Amino acid sequence: VQLSQKFGPDVKEGKRRQYNYIGKLLRDVEPELMDALIHATKDGDWSRLQTVPGFKAEEANDKEIEDEFEEEEEVSEEHIEMSTRWFDGLITNDVDITKEVYAVRVVDFDRQELRKLVRKVHAVQERESDGDEESEKKAAAAMATAKKSLNRFLRILAKQMPTE
Repeated sequence: VQLSQKFGPDVKEGKRRQYNYIGKLLRDVEPELMDALIHATKDGDWSRLQTVPGFKAEEANDKEIEDEFEEEEEVSEEHIEMSTRWFDGLITNDVDITKEVYAVRVVDFDRQELRKLVRKVHAVQERESDGDEESEKKAAAAMATAKKSLNRFLRILAKQMPTE
């Protein structure tokens, strides 16, 4: 709500859409819980919230959160090998691998984003050969960032591929 109030008078459509979105979110919330939350915020008495049905206190410890994160990040060896092969092929301009990646139809992915990431890596590679020590450090940092972005994209793509 605060964000939509900051908009100027010339963004009426954006403000309207923001309010509609907030309304949609509020319709999905239980009314008793919202009333209790509003009163607790006004009074500063947060202990009342725990008596309201539907309120879930943050009781998860760090270990449980860590385990959930590891499960999400878990990628099979086959997917890692596939993404590494694709990464190496796209970096070295291997035509067969490039065709293989762009020909994937099983998974819907943003081909334009993939092209942008590959172009970024190639552009940084071309600039890397220039100049002094400081520019080499900047180029190395830019290369690491570009490669990391491309590798992350390819891993996500490989993870979505059905295992054979």
